[in-house]
Amino acid sequence: MKFKSVYSFLILFLFFSACEVKWDMEITFNEDLSGSYNIAVLIDQEAQLYATDTGQSSIGGLDAILANLPEGFGSSIYQEGDFLGILIRNNFNDVSELESQFALLESEENSALLLLPIEDIDFLIDERHLTVSGKFAEIFVTDDENLEGFKRIFDGQLSIKVPGEILEPQLNEIVNNTIIFENDGLSVKTFELVTRTKPLISQQNLIIILFIVLSVVYFFVRQKNKKK
Repeated sequence: MKFKSVYSFLILFLFFSACEVKWDMEITFNEDLSGSYNIAVLIDQEAQLYATDTGQSSIGGLDAILANLPEGFGSSIYQEGDFLGILIRNNFNDVSELESQFALLESEENSALLLLPIEDIDFLIDERHLTVSGKFAEIFVTDDENLEGFKRIFDGQLSIKVPGEILEPQLNEIVNNTIIFENDGLSVKTFELVTRTKPLISQQNLIIILFIVLSVVYFFVRQKNKKK
């Protein structure tokens, strides 16, 4: 799935110039690959003050996202420490429905801002694996001289919780079967998560294999006893 036109997103950030914006997206998959997700977009106190000083609400231009959110999505004003903003949430029955919901968000100019930090995201399912891969967008184009300043403007992360055994990325420690990908908006970065959702040998096949092994052992033991 491809998300295009980052210009509106840039306008939003330029509006809160020199302030900090946090973007957090959490996707949780259940065993049957149904699940839920939420997206939070938050602004710091300086941005909140700037918004109220210019006659807007304390969450500034984020109001436009709530006003134009497609039907079926839950939303609320959300606070995390000194940051204030919006939280969008929804459930899905399968990956196809998740992709359709993302496409629905992307189809409206304002709600598309929720997904634009992600330039591309794909979900691939085979008999035993789920793969989530994609890349983060380069939101800010800057030179080395201004790099540090831009690093303080945007803080983003994509958190994905999956069932099964995580094969990629290979980390020393994985908490709660969740992988977190960081995004600073300063360059295109790829991400990939691969999980084995079903064991290499199913329980039914394991029983069959054990039965065959036991049958072979029984046969040889019986033949050995006959020779005696």
